[in-house]
Amino acid sequence: LPDGVLEAGLRGMVHRGPDQQQGYVTRNISMGADRLRIVDLDGGDQPMHSADGAYSIVFNGEIYNHKELRAELEGLGKRFRTRCDTEVVLHAFMEWGTASFARLRGMFGLAIWNEPERRLVLARDRMGIKPLYYRLQDGEVFFGSELKCIFAHPGVPRRIDLNGLNCFLSLNYVPGPYTLVEGITKLMPGHCLEWHQGRV
Repeated sequence: LPDGVLEAGLRGMVHRGPDQQQGYVTRNISMGADRLRIVDLDGGDQPMHSADGAYSIVFNGEIYNHKELRAELEGLGKRFRTRCDTEVVLHAFMEWGTASFARLRGMFGLAIWNEPERRLVLARDRMGIKPLYYRLQDGEVFFGSELKCIFAHPGVPRRIDLNGLNCFLSLNYVPGPYTLVEGITKLMPGHCLEWHQGRV
């Protein structure tokens, strides 16, 4: 990303999580989170990383069965550093891959990055309670909980999507996967998107 883009995106999202703000940057990815502390007020800052640094997660939501999943994962030998549901989601993904999302009871929009494999997974809860937007451009994927954090990138065009506008004028809202912006899509409820070395 160009200098300042991640920071600008995070500044535009501070209202979604005023308790903690942090970015994570490698030569392959830039991602960040604004956290509203609900579960484990002292731990769980994001982006959160696995002990070996291979996996990183940004997570918006709440998982109601995280204690049960934690107990199951501990039985499989996983070790936890926090009491937060974010770490449970990370360990569940490391254990079960994308099948872990079907085991989550709650609401979520999330991104999990595997640095050695250069693999990004975006996922959204089955009811679509938590929003997740993305744009595919030149082999890259830009994503966020709101359109404005994607707009922080100066290379993202700002053109009205006529399909989205038609929906808004007909229905008074924009159903997914449409948005009001051409080229930016809502990840549909209960879906995940996988980006691997430039391919979706």
